[in-house]
Amino acid sequence: MTLISIETELTTAFTDLILAFMAVAAVVRLLKSRSGYAVTQKANIWAAAFASLSVAGFLGFWAHGFEMSESFKAMLWHPLYLGLGLTVAFFAAAVLVDLRGKAAPVWLIIVFAAVGVAFYGITTVIPGSFLVFIAYEAVAMLFALGVYAYLSLRDRRPTFYLMTAGVVLSIAAAVFQAIESVGFTLIWEFDNNGVFHLVQMAGIVFLMWGLETAKKPE
Repeated sequence: MTLISIETELTTAFTDLILAFMAVAAVVRLLKSRSGYAVTQKANIWAAAFASLSVAGFLGFWAHGFEMSESFKAMLWHPLYLGLGLTVAFFAAAVLVDLRGKAAPVWLIIVFAAVGVAFYGITTVIPGSFLVFIAYEAVAMLFALGVYAYLSLRDRRPTFYLMTAGVVLSIAAAVFQAIESVGFTLIWEFDNNGVFHLVQMAGIVFLMWGLETAKKPE
């Protein structure tokens, strides 16, 4: 396959690829160290969220980075939206575990996963699916922001401050992505999608930093 000639699509594709590899690294780290968490389920659900993000990232790299027919690109967006839907669903489920301070019932996690699949179903029948995703993500992010702000005020532990920062950066990334006029040139040209990926990378760093500090002292 041939790389696409549009520079903003290339920067979007390669920042998607970096995001995907960061998510894979997060999954490996979480699964290797899950015994270090007071609630093992927490690490497992976060790993599921990052695994879903990595799938969406790799598919995004393919969809944005290569010349292909519109019909084939449309086909790629189906598993990509499913990956995004599950990412947000597992993210919200992991936040709920933090709020509870203990494992959530398996049936409840299944409900969250079902919501992610339902989001994908909605994208197949509603035009302008990306705006649907923005609304879906906004609900989950505002829930996460409220939870971590509350936990930061209640417990004043570094982990919750870091998680709050990660969520704020994720919200900022989503806002940048929703504004089509956002962009800049630094050697290469980045549009709103590329900026979204860059800011989301910082968000992942803070989220993983927060998760690392949440582990039990050895």
